[in-house]
Amino acid sequence: MGLSDLRARVAVLPLLLAGCLAAAPLQAQEAGERVYIANEYNADISVIDTATDTVIATIPISERPGEVRPRGMAVSPDGRTIYVAVSDFNPQFETPEDKIVAIDVLTNEVISELRAGGNPERLAVTPDGTEIWASLEASAQGAGYNIETGERFAVVRVGVEAEGVAVSPDSRWVYVTAEATHTVTVIDREAGTALKHIIVGNRPRVVEFSPDGSRAYVTAEIGGTVSVIDTTDHTVIETINLGLDSRPVEIAVAPDGERLYIAGGGTSAVYVVNTATNEVETVIREQMGRRPWGITISSDGTRVYTANGLSDSVSVIDTDCLCVIDNIAVGRGAHSAQIGVAPQ
Repeated sequence: MGLSDLRARVAVLPLLLAGCLAAAPLQAQEAGERVYIANEYNADISVIDTATDTVIATIPISERPGEVRPRGMAVSPDGRTIYVAVSDFNPQFETPEDKIVAIDVLTNEVISELRAGGNPERLAVTPDGTEIWASLEASAQGAGYNIETGERFAVVRVGVEAEGVAVSPDSRWVYVTAEATHTVTVIDREAGTALKHIIVGNRPRVVEFSPDGSRAYVTAEIGGTVSVIDTTDHTVIETINLGLDSRPVEIAVAPDGERLYIAGGGTSAVYVVNTATNEVETVIREQMGRRPWGITISSDGTRVYTANGLSDSVSVIDTDCLCVIDNIAVGRGAHSAQIGVAPQ
């Protein structure tokens, strides 16, 4: 199918007013922050105020919980819009529920949506805030969308069961993981074409870039590892072993790039990795919620939040003591976590 045909078939609503794109980034220490938790089985988003570590709102995504599920999320560079990948529980076919929704953090309401394609799993926004990239699990594709117009402008074949997606800090590369083929596909973002397929650990889940873009880190859920990729030539230069029972999924990279915080669902733990040595610095287990799946970090690097899928909770970790200081009840099946700026 030609690109023009794809464009013609994508029916969308505009995702964001142009003025929002031009808004200057807000500093978390000035504006405060919110943590957004996608509750897979409640079909809603819990909103946590980081000043008090309490749930202050719940945003409904669908009136059909158990049939429609929110999963991966991404935030606009100005922090004012949260994007959520929404799908149903049948990943084999594209349905009207396969979409991306945009939430205004000021009103906590869905302001627009677009048809994404087959079963969107996770999302990433380009640093300039003009594009969203999604992993499409059912169709083994990575796709790019123009945020202002909602147009899907790129569809790239990746590995089977596409899962994680990340955009490099310089916007040059999009990395997409694939669970069944144990690969990461490197997409040339501007060209909209696949450059390379990299073999990583068994069942790769999430990929994140270092702040300077020189490294990419890929979790392998079944392999119990994190692959370290040199982005200059897209090769695996080291593999960090967390243990076969660790089941690592999401990664939070510290703002200074010196640590990785890795959600280990299989052991109900968070693995803290020193990026200078690529060794595990400590493992946080005490008072952790069950099956931490999602993880995010505050912009000042002082707090880590995990989405715990089996205890329907969020664990709050102090990065000085590397210990759990609170657990917050959220919705059923907490899946992903994302930091956003508090509305002003």
